[in-house]
Amino acid sequence: MRKATITDIAKELNLTPSTVSRALNGSSLVKQETKEAVEAKAKDMGYVRNVMASNPRKGVAQTVGIIVPRINRQFFSNVISGAESVLNGAGYNVLICQTEERYEKEVYAIDTLLWNQVAGILISHSIETSDTSHLSKALNSNVRLVQFDRVFYNIPDVKIVNDNYHGAY
Repeated sequence: MRKATITDIAKELNLTPSTVSRALNGSSLVKQETKEAVEAKAKDMGYVRNVMASNPRKGVAQTVGIIVPRINRQFFSNVISGAESVLNGAGYNVLICQTEERYEKEVYAIDTLLWNQVAGILISHSIETSDTSHLSKALNSNVRLVQFDRVFYNIPDVKIVNDNYHGAY
């Protein structure tokens, strides 16, 4: 079964697709009664917003990628949980990538997140990572980069580190 599109809703209501789009996005340029009709028809037709289709207009997705060495480690699962709570509250979705402590998987994760036009990347590097050239792709794409736990100090971005020595003391 094909999903309903903005064009399908527009045909049903004898409106332009741009009016339907504006109505679904809450634009003040659309009358309230038109918004209500569009929202009702969208619900009736099972319309689901295509986030990736709207990203080219915005330039980035309302998505942040999180790259960790191992999801099953309590530290990283806690970081993911906390970050997701904060990001969801700010209107962002989260994509999680696991490197399994392998450099080539970290490079692939960065590429995948950039292909998906994420707004930002939180990363704790794999134990194998020594070359940081893949991070330049993110920085050159104007993607916010935040390193945590395992960081490279020569990368000009935000870093979140623990002071394990004083923490243990």
